[in-house]
Amino acid sequence: MGGTRIKMALLDQHGEIVRATILDAKAHMSMEYRLEELVADINQLKRADYVLKGIGIAFPGIIDFKNKQIISRYVKYPNAHTADICGWAEKHWQVPLLIENDARAALVGEWQHGAGKGYNNLLMVTLGTGMGSAVLLEGHLLRGRNYLAGNLGGHMSIDFEGEFCNCGNKGCVETAGSTWALSKNLEKIPDYQDSSLFKAKDLSFKNIFTAAAQGDTTAEALKLKSMEAWSAAIINLLHAYDPDKLILGGGIMESKAEIIPFIEKRIRERSWLPETGIQITAAVQTKYAGLQGMWQLFKMEHTSFN
Repeated sequence: MGGTRIKMALLDQHGEIVRATILDAKAHMSMEYRLEELVADINQLKRADYVLKGIGIAFPGIIDFKNKQIISRYVKYPNAHTADICGWAEKHWQVPLLIENDARAALVGEWQHGAGKGYNNLLMVTLGTGMGSAVLLEGHLLRGRNYLAGNLGGHMSIDFEGEFCNCGNKGCVETAGSTWALSKNLEKIPDYQDSSLFKAKDLSFKNIFTAAAQGDTTAEALKLKSMEAWSAAIINLLHAYDPDKLILGGGIMESKAEIIPFIEKRIRERSWLPETGIQITAAVQTKYAGLQGMWQLFKMEHTSFN
């Protein structure tokens, strides 16, 4: 359940997509109201020849996986932290429910079905509206006592004298390298009014990378600022978790031919990793990694899925 779209799918006993659909998030609605609306969509997605065994939700917030509860007060889906999501699944389908942070779910999906196959120590970083992260160590998701571990890459401070982030911390990665920070960063660049971005209705990373490729110096400055922020955060995460492989996801990876070499260069220059660095790859399951990850988590948690 994203802030813009909701992806839903019916998966078979092998974790393969049988049917899928994408809906508008309607994230201004309360969580409980939106879940009730989704009942009809889920019933439409079901097939008579399949037995529904469970429902999984990948959600962009801090998740208590054990107690199946949203902990953080996410800016979308008001009062999501108070919603009885297990009761909702039991009421309508009499099946168990799992909920996990969306970056962690995507990492599990890539581990089993994508770029992480064959590795049990993985770091995944998602770049887009903000920056998310997740960590797999020795085949186990890193969660921590408060379910924060490895999950807040975008809110790692890279400048203790920097600006306040919308999370309340100071100098977070997202104050320099997120969609919501682009307008503020644009206005700090001299003669930014001369840039094609100044009149753009949609100030997005896609537009910035496109304008930079066309020689727009303001766009180039914005692009470099974001990539420097991402690189600094990724180096910190690599030092903390020392994975076998780094997987980069998110819509901005359409520009992976620029992003990956830039980050590789910064890692060689500034990290404690050996000269060989680390293998960096773009996510493979860009569309449904989170859904396949939730299926895998069900398989790990419930014997009926094996």
